[in-house]
Amino acid sequence: MERDWRAAFEETYAGSPSRVQERVWRDVLGSEYPVGLDPSSWVTLSELERFARELRVGPGNTLVDLGCGRGGAGLWVAAALGARLVGIDIAQAALETARARARAMELAADFRRGSFESTGLNDGEADAVMSVDALLFTPNKAAALLEQRRILRPGGRLVFTSWDYHRQPAGRPPQVDDHRPLLVASGFETDAYEVSEGWLDRQRRLVKGLLDACEELAAESGASVEQTRAFWEEMFGTLDTITRRVLVVATAA
Repeated sequence: MERDWRAAFEETYAGSPSRVQERVWRDVLGSEYPVGLDPSSWVTLSELERFARELRVGPGNTLVDLGCGRGGAGLWVAAALGARLVGIDIAQAALETARARARAMELAADFRRGSFESTGLNDGEADAVMSVDALLFTPNKAAALLEQRRILRPGGRLVFTSWDYHRQPAGRPPQVDDHRPLLVASGFETDAYEVSEGWLDRQRRLVKGLLDACEELAAESGASVEQTRAFWEEMFGTLDTITRRVLVVATAA
């Protein structure tokens, strides 16, 4: 049976951000950890800075963050650029936290429920679109990229991080081995398709650290140790199906 990802993310985001996960992430990433953002992803501070350089928007422009989660990454980039942020996510619990974070940061932001395939935005409404480690969760990446092209104005930029797979991972939606053909078919010109430096070692160390902290994570979440360990063991197994983690920059033709 296909996993209900909306329900899974509602459950994940209903609670407070994990302090145990944050500790492990900070131990592994060091100065590259984006402090205070609760990113719920593998993003580094250098990658966020790269997003800000590549999106090419500023005051008066609209930046859309797809799969925004609790909003931290998109708000960081929007604050750096002075752009208005629209965050889209399937989980209402995540959006509520994102709205509170935007108010605390005194940033102009609008967080809405939607999906990669159905954002609810108008044609050409976005000047730029970003997504951090979330595209893998859509079951139809071709439809997702067509929707991103639809909401982008001509010449608008798309910047995202995701993974290419050499075989289908267990417990995940259908994956692809290369996003570039889908980008071309969706009306994008690919400007950069770069493998994240040290991605595999970093992700292995992170998951290993979380497996070692299973008892703490279980106590924090209220789940059993067995459930917690099974979750992170599945994540560790997924690493063997991945070819590369990529940072992608594309322009709407």
